[in-house]
Amino acid sequence: MKVTFKSILIVFLVALLGSGLGTFGVLSFYKGDRRTSSANTESNIVVNEVQYTNVEKSDLTSAIEKAYNTVVEIQCEVQTQSASSYFFFSGTEATTSAGSGVIFSSDGYIVTNYHVIEGLVDEETLKVKIYTDETYTGKVIGYDARTDLAVIKIDANDLPYAMFVDSDDLMLGEDVIAIGNPLGLGISCSNGIVSALEKEIHVNGVYMNVIQTNAAVNAGNSGGGLFDINGNLIGIVNAKKASTAYGTGSVEGMAYAIPSNTVVKIINDLIEYGYVKDRPALGVTVSLNSSYYTSRGVLITSVIEGGSAEEAGLQVNDIIIAIDDTEVSSYGELSKALDSKNIGDEITVTILRDNKEMDFRLTLQPVVHE
Repeated sequence: MKVTFKSILIVFLVALLGSGLGTFGVLSFYKGDRRTSSANTESNIVVNEVQYTNVEKSDLTSAIEKAYNTVVEIQCEVQTQSASSYFFFSGTEATTSAGSGVIFSSDGYIVTNYHVIEGLVDEETLKVKIYTDETYTGKVIGYDARTDLAVIKIDANDLPYAMFVDSDDLMLGEDVIAIGNPLGLGISCSNGIVSALEKEIHVNGVYMNVIQTNAAVNAGNSGGGLFDINGNLIGIVNAKKASTAYGTGSVEGMAYAIPSNTVVKIINDLIEYGYVKDRPALGVTVSLNSSYYTSRGVLITSVIEGGSAEEAGLQVNDIIIAIDDTEVSSYGELSKALDSKNIGDEITVTILRDNKEMDFRLTLQPVVHE
């Protein structure tokens, strides 16, 4: 057979065309398979998203939803003892205090810790930020240093408010939620359990019976709420740092709250009277930090006019060292010594004056203001 250039060219073109068609077919099949696989994958993603967003709310979610908007941020200017005053016994400085509060009535009554507003410079600096991000100026209705509680009010209505429940019904291990303003960074939540009931601790110079929880609590949570799994208020968070036989300090997994039953009694008295009624008092005010001024006892900073202490002869700068032979060295110990007394009881108060011990007899009267 005679092979010509023309025949060779024809064979080459036919082979080239066949190769191209084969390659196109393979690629078309591959791309079609990829499109099908991609469509299946995308379809799976969509299904998964739908299934996730349809998950029902948990008890925890529902409780937070109910309680969250009842907790507020509090900020104010307070006078505190300056660092240099620890050595020179005088001097204060203005600092910013940040804490939390819980709305307990629709017309703007809020409970918080006394130590959040202690030393308040001016009510104009007392700012309360609610769930809508609106900020109000607060007014102090009353406070009680012994239970570390205070009531403030803002001029607002139709507010969401917390529902109190009986703290005596709490059980060890019960789920709880802490809601507050940790580190002044805004409202957030943490959860835990009831770790202990009626735990006696020593906080800010005062002995207290509190609820202990392992819910995460930090500076700024003070005055915030401890809620049960139904979103009801069981306590007011007041401390992470406490004094025990092993020292003073903050421990992770240990936080404390004032039980709701105590809170209800105190805030009702503060609203009605401005102070806690039917509590026996000496008729003096004392320093919460007497150890800055004296190595022994509790320093009297003022004597209430017309009170039993004035009638007995107690004076400013006297140092109380005992109540009925019970030695006292702090505000907390003085409070504890008086807790067992009643209005009308006659007691002996031992004081130091000009480094001399003196005894005074006086009759306990109702407290007017602490």
